[in-house]
Amino acid sequence: MAKNQKLSAKRQHKDATVELARLNREMAVKLMELANQTGDIEPLIEAVQALRSAQEYYSPENTPIENAIVQKKLGDILFKVGKNEHHERALKHAVIAYRGALTLASLLGDHKLRASIRQNYELALEYTGEKRIRPGLSLKG
Repeated sequence: MAKNQKLSAKRQHKDATVELARLNREMAVKLMELANQTGDIEPLIEAVQALRSAQEYYSPENTPIENAIVQKKLGDILFKVGKNEHHERALKHAVIAYRGALTLASLLGDHKLRASIRQNYELALEYTGEKRIRPGLSLKG
């Protein structure tokens, strides 16, 4: 009997986790729509935070690819705003959104999406000044 209760509790936890991820994704989309209507970036930053708050619960079994796609789109929007309006906070959160999207694409094994995100992530890092250029090796010493 105790084993059945434990299995039931695990199943309920998994279902709740899937639901939480879905709700956070929906909230992020609504916040993106709000930002589009108002021209304010605060809802976009809140969307990044909403998506990141559930990220610790993700696993390959319960994470739809849409979560990575939404995070990438969010990163794209924040990067565009940050680049065009010289808005450092938007650029910083674009990097955060791209990192989340990269994590999910890797977790889900979507190499094509991961490559696309990685390209945008590298550009965002350049704009924030976070990208470190690795010194090349020299045979001359």
